[in-house]
Amino acid sequence: MKLTLMNRLDAEERELMQQIQTYEACTMAVLNMASDQIRPLHKFAVEDIVSSLHRMTVELQTELLHLRLEKALCQPSKN
Repeated sequence: MKLTLMNRLDAEERELMQQIQTYEACTMAVLNMASDQIRPLHKFAVEDIVSSLHRMTVELQTELLHLRLEKALCQPSKN
């Protein structure tokens, strides 16, 4: 039973990490697009987009932190 729980937590951890990497890649893409400025961009719109992506990244990182704490508490004692 514990192995099944750990498998589930491991899968959730991988999923969260992939989501975080995706948000970070999107953030970098927007920042690169803004620096290239092929077309003029509305500064506040770009700021809103990057802030939203960052906020989601932080939320996912917090979720990942809680998941890792849960995993640590499920590990057998090393004493």
